[in-house]
Amino acid sequence: MVATVLLSTMIVSILAVLIGSYRVAAKARLADHARYVIKSLADQFLTQQATDTGGNILPLFIPTVDPSGNLTALGDGMTWVNSDGTSGTPAALNINHQIPSYSVLLGDTSGAPVTANVTRQVQWVDSKYPGAPGNPTLINQSDSMPAGFVLVGTFKITYPFLGQTATPLTITAVRAVP
Repeated sequence: MVATVLLSTMIVSILAVLIGSYRVAAKARLADHARYVIKSLADQFLTQQATDTGGNILPLFIPTVDPSGNLTALGDGMTWVNSDGTSGTPAALNINHQIPSYSVLLGDTSGAPVTANVTRQVQWVDSKYPGAPGNPTLINQSDSMPAGFVLVGTFKITYPFLGQTATPLTITAVRAVP
């Protein structure tokens, strides 16, 4: 009887360690995939053509300022193809007719994918005022700089893990437009 109790205790302990290691591995896989997604979106921000054939700035590069002039996080302008072949989906428009986030799937088709939300904040970089060169600003730089302007884009991804929100991942990229 004592041997049975000891054997049962050892088996339960081994199973607890295996379950814990599986959770750590799953969290690492999701974090790697999330990092890959926002790095890819930041790369799109850095490498894609900023204007269409008519010279209009594409949505990914439009600064994310709400109607009251405050910097906000939005999901418009982003494109992503999930591992199952479906496209990422923009959230329903908010009260200001903006897309608050962009949803993508993390994980592959062999398990249960996790829905992550990606947002971007894009603002101008101030090069006009000598007191604060290179600092982000909400002042439109295209009026005073007809040759182009510099944008800073911050991409953030959040996703749930075991009923809690995992630590959000953020990447920032700076580029000139056009």
